[in-house]
Amino acid sequence: MEKYFWAKTTEDNKPGISVIEHLLNVGHVAELMAEISENILERFNLSSTEIGALAAMHDIGKISPGFQRKCEMWLKEYNLFEKAVNGRWDALMESNHGKISQHSIQEFLTEKQTSRAMAAYLSAVIGGHHGRLNLPNLHWPQPLQMNSIIENGSGIDWEQERKDAIKTIWNKFAVKTRLSEITDENPSLWWIAGLTSVADWIGSDERFFSAIKSSMPSNSPEIALIALGAIGFNKVEIIKGLSFHDLFYDKEKPGAIWKPNEMQQKAFSAITDPGVYIIEAPMGTGKTEAALWASYQLLSKNKAKGIYFALPTQATSNRIHIRINDFIERIAPNSGKSRLIHANSWLMDQNEIISPAKTEASNSQDDARKSRDWFSSAKRALLAPFGVGTVDQALLGVVAAKHFFVRHFALAGKVVIIDEVHSYDLYTGTLIDKLITTLEGLGCTVIVLSATLTRKRRGQIIAFGNDSQDDESIRAYPLITGRKESNPIKPVEVKQPPSYEVQVSFQTADIAGQEAIVLAEKGGCVLWICNTVEAAQKQFQYFDKLSNKKFIMGLLHSRFPFWRRKELENEWMERLGKNGKSRCGSILVSTQIVEQSVDLDADLMVTELAPTDMLLQRLGRLWRHKRKRPKGLQARLIIISEEKSLEEFRLMKPKEILERLGPKSNIYEPIMLLRSLQEWKKYDNRKIKIPYEIRSLLEATYNEATENPKSWEKLFDERFIRNSNDRFKAALNSNYWQPQLPDEEGVQTRLNDVPTISLVLCKEFMDKQITFLDNTKADVGAEEFQLSIAQAIHKNIVKTPAYYFDVIEGFKAFSEYVRGTQTIGRVNDNGFVFVKGLKEGVSLYYSNTLGLVIIKPTAREDE
Repeated sequence: MEKYFWAKTTEDNKPGISVIEHLLNVGHVAELMAEISENILERFNLSSTEIGALAAMHDIGKISPGFQRKCEMWLKEYNLFEKAVNGRWDALMESNHGKISQHSIQEFLTEKQTSRAMAAYLSAVIGGHHGRLNLPNLHWPQPLQMNSIIENGSGIDWEQERKDAIKTIWNKFAVKTRLSEITDENPSLWWIAGLTSVADWIGSDERFFSAIKSSMPSNSPEIALIALGAIGFNKVEIIKGLSFHDLFYDKEKPGAIWKPNEMQQKAFSAITDPGVYIIEAPMGTGKTEAALWASYQLLSKNKAKGIYFALPTQATSNRIHIRINDFIERIAPNSGKSRLIHANSWLMDQNEIISPAKTEASNSQDDARKSRDWFSSAKRALLAPFGVGTVDQALLGVVAAKHFFVRHFALAGKVVIIDEVHSYDLYTGTLIDKLITTLEGLGCTVIVLSATLTRKRRGQIIAFGNDSQDDESIRAYPLITGRKESNPIKPVEVKQPPSYEVQVSFQTADIAGQEAIVLAEKGGCVLWICNTVEAAQKQFQYFDKLSNKKFIMGLLHSRFPFWRRKELENEWMERLGKNGKSRCGSILVSTQIVEQSVDLDADLMVTELAPTDMLLQRLGRLWRHKRKRPKGLQARLIIISEEKSLEEFRLMKPKEILERLGPKSNIYEPIMLLRSLQEWKKYDNRKIKIPYEIRSLLEATYNEATENPKSWEKLFDERFIRNSNDRFKAALNSNYWQPQLPDEEGVQTRLNDVPTISLVLCKEFMDKQITFLDNTKADVGAEEFQLSIAQAIHKNIVKTPAYYFDVIEGFKAFSEYVRGTQTIGRVNDNGFVFVKGLKEGVSLYYSNTLGLVIIKPTAREDE
């Protein structure tokens, strides 16, 4: 009887499609996907047939006793059941087919006269297509460390069967040339790894590739073409010859002509090829349009295959997503909308779910769930030609998160726009530097946007993280800088737009509050930004007591469940946005979630003290658009005064400084708060010229050579130590060959000193029947994963500091749906939240106005 080895099982656990047929399916998918990326193939000196053959070998390790024994019916069909039991195939045979694939692929590539290192690394990444890498075997022919791949009782020469199968694959794809040299430092290695994983997922989709064994071979290339078309992996067709007006005209102003400003025109002229570029320009001057116009040029000239717009927060990406969709509709109407990509984007619409075939008769749900996770969440959206989301989703490609290499493949050859790059701490900033160089190696065009970038930070980005190469003579603002093929371009200076004046003053919260109320009663719009959730809630309650309902009030922060926060964001973006259709006398109290990349326009800005770059970003929400203002009003920025004066801070010891600065010293670097206070105090009761004084104010704040009091110097030294540790941790987490880290947005990409739990809020729960806070009802006891239940759970989660709990009792029914620590809380009719495990004296309260309120919290607060 001809030997037949199964790769997938059917619904009734019968052996299905053969290993050879599955390998060919995946190989043909990979070959077609590679053809779409012709620029990448040329860059890496690869051919689509080579890619198809390499990807096809991924599951060759399934021809092994450790894998084949998982289908009992296959064992019985070949009279191997007793041999498998007596020979203890389950315990003595290697069950990880990825390891065996790695072994056999390396042996084959070595025989093909590839270098030892190349064979080791290629086999490791192809064998690791399920996301978990095994270390490359650089000491070949020393065998890989595994239980056993040799079995003699069955009469099957497993090693020879794998060799014959690989040769069949290689010949099917007619690979004739010798592969180009690939090392672990070559970006093509991870691009191949990512393509292999995605091709495997598509090649396992039962909508196209049946798992049922057939006597007739499938027409694999044609089916692969159909599958890619259905999933959306077609090459994007761009309408050529569009003008700036065509791309950005306002549909509500049909008679207006839209022309680029000088900054946008010069950016368009400078960004003509893949490379790294930085656009520094004031808030509200059209940096987004500049980046998109340049992106269109690259797309229309076939120098880019898509766009990913990366922003600092989910809130900012939600708003930009609307603008990008309009842009995509104009340049590529047949490509579909851009995909919103962040940890919660999957809650906003029902994404298509892939239907993978089973790979193991005994426990197939894990494999199905992994594929479903990638194809029904932010990860699949990242593979789409056009996407908008958080920078974290891209950063997960430069840390050792599971399937990090899929992000390499997903972003390769695209224009990646990174907005507000100044807003990240050193840990995330270090990862961003690595991301930029990684993307550059993948043939991307990286466009960095910032209104408040220091010269030092610019130098780090342009000079591969080495700020010593910053050109001190470049003080122009706005400015366009960058590098192509590792060589810096000539800086492009842009004429500064006319400055406007903003009156700056330091006031107590009470005086500022009274002024805000008076303005709101006259029809003005006030934006009040706090540094912590608790401070924002208290300030809102203060206004609520004094408002007499003569104006509208709102509160925005991170401790609302997703569904309620979305409602509030939509309401206030509409009220204070560019068009302002519902604009009226109002006060919006918010945390930092509105300080950047959000098109809000306030008549008065009130803010707590923050670092200079953040204060400038907040200032960018003040008088952002030309409109009619309350009579006699001037642009004003009020900074809430500290309890102690600047002179008193100069005389304090470090510990007292931290105490007096309060909770914001847990969020921002204390030394930067002090330096910012020092510089902004110079403008107290004076006017600042924007953008004329932006550059000088930034440099004065962040100039490390400035003399400080001794206590401030100690804080500076502590900052240096923390920065060194953060830089080391970033380097450690970005070592790809370590055990895989959790693949979660924010877990590996941001440093968080305040651990949180996922508190799921509901109105009622009895056994597994739950009525969530938003009145959604669900039976969470179903054995099968249900996306609708997952959405209901996550729409009602509020992240809560873990230190308010003594014991955290997880809700068992949520374990399949919520990663990390979670529990359930029931909101009573009076708003109090019943939840087990809270510390003595701590209670929780919820309302749709205030969000989740922590009553009698500790002295420590979080953002």
